[in-house]
Amino acid sequence: MVVLGVDVGLRISGYAVCEVKNLDVSLIKEGEVKTKPSMSLPKKLFFIHKKFIDVINEYKPGVLVLEKLYSHYRHPTTVSLLAQVRGVTLLLAEEYDLEFYEYSPTKARKSFLGRGSADSSRVKKMLEGMLGKPVLSQHTADAFSLVVAFSHTLKIKRFQDDWKNKR
Repeated sequence: MVVLGVDVGLRISGYAVCEVKNLDVSLIKEGEVKTKPSMSLPKKLFFIHKKFIDVINEYKPGVLVLEKLYSHYRHPTTVSLLAQVRGVTLLLAEEYDLEFYEYSPTKARKSFLGRGSADSSRVKKMLEGMLGKPVLSQHTADAFSLVVAFSHTLKIKRFQDDWKNKR
């Protein structure tokens, strides 16, 4: 199954297109969607949406995984801007009939590193160690960790289904 993980951001949205088989997650493509500071908010949102349409048309994922929103209480504007980016990205799930999953950054990092309190630089370093090569950015590494969290969800669901069928 092909899965698109997205770490949403207004300036930089990182993504990871991965093949998921059981708990095995292999990176097919990583990338970033970067907006320009000179763009208006509507142009940024349209640009992000359009770039992800291109990714979906090229790789044909069946699942979209996004990070749940989190913002520090001192930065309420940040969460409202991220919510708009997340909204135009989430719209793709309906447009392209993709299954949708979301995970907190803590859950994604715990699934990938075993520690939810790790920062993005540790996620990037771990992914580079796994792949044996540098990755594009912390944003793409975070997107990969979201796909890992999804793979764990799949494994648990299969285990539960098997257990129910054996009863």
